[in-house]
Parts: sequence; structure tokens; C-alpha cells
Amino acid sequence: MSARNRFAKKVVIITGAAQGIGRGVALAVAAEGGKVLAVDRSPLVHEVVSEIVAAGQTAVAFEADLEQFDGAEAAVAEALKCFKRVDVLINNVGGTIWTKPFEQYGIDEIEKEIRRSLFPTLWCCRAVLPAMVKRKQGTIVNVSSIATRSIHRVPYAAAKGGVNALTVRWRRNLTTCLR
Repeated sequence: MSARNRFAKKVVIITGAAQGIGRGVALAVAAEGGKVLAVDRSPLVHEVVSEIVAAGQTAVAFEADLEQFDGAEAAVAEALKCFKRVDVLINNVGGTIWTKPFEQYGIDEIEKEIRRSLFPTLWCCRAVLPAMVKRKQGTIVNVSSIATRSIHRVPYAAAKGGVNALTVRWRRNLTTCLR
């Protein structure tokens, strides 16, 4: 157990929680007392939750495709059903699919890159907003990338640039909404 307990009694949704950064965040939040809804489209998310529960902490796994609004809405609904509120949303879903010069990307590849690395953050922010506004509190953390300057991942860079813009606007919008 962490000595800091920054997430004690907080309900935290973590997207992309099956592996990598999201997995690490889910384990750390739970270790600091947070109740975790670990969301991913991969069934590996159940293994992460099993590890959290085995350590005596609280977590629920939820499989969802966050590239669609319905998936984001279902994840928030699950958190509300299980924990009655959402204190923190950590948007971690994303990741580059291809690395190559922009002129070599097909139209469908560009759309897939944008759908994977921008839409989950956009949809999850939108889906959690009503619950946070109703309680007049909440925190959203959006994970981005320094790859926004990459020359061989232009669609991914554009998607993460969108996440950065959303984060700046979202911070101001959420602060206004929660007053």
C-alpha cells in the first residue's frame, strides 16, 4: 500500500487498462486506495483486475470499444452502477498503428489512427460529463504523447494534437460546469 493514499475512497475509471501505461496506472491507483473501473477492449483487462483484487483492493473489469460513443457511455454507466459515482477519469487509450511517411498512408489507415487515438478520449469525456456536472466535482486526466511532432506518424500526431486541444478546452469547460 502506498503511503500517500492519493486515491483513497475515489472512484477512478482508467481506459486502456489491460496493458502498458494503463495497466500500471490501474495498479498504482488501486494501491493508493482507489476503486478502479479498468476499461479495455482486450480481455486481458480481467487479469489486471484479478491482480488488484488479489492484493485486497477494489476493481471491476469492463470490456468496451471506446472508439464508439456507446462503449464510452456503457463504461461510465458501469462505474455508476458499481460505485455510484465517478471521481476521476483517466483517458489512456491510444497508440500508433503504423509508422511511415504520410504519403504512404491509405485513407482507411488515417481514419483508423484518428479513431484509435482521439475518439476514445473525446467520447469518454463526453460520457462522464453529466455525472460530474450533477455532483459538481470531478477530475479528468488525458494521456497524450510527444509524438505530436513526429514526421512518420502524422495521423497519430494529429489525433494526439486533438487530445491536447481537448484537454485545454476541457479544463476550462469542466471548471465552468462544476461551479
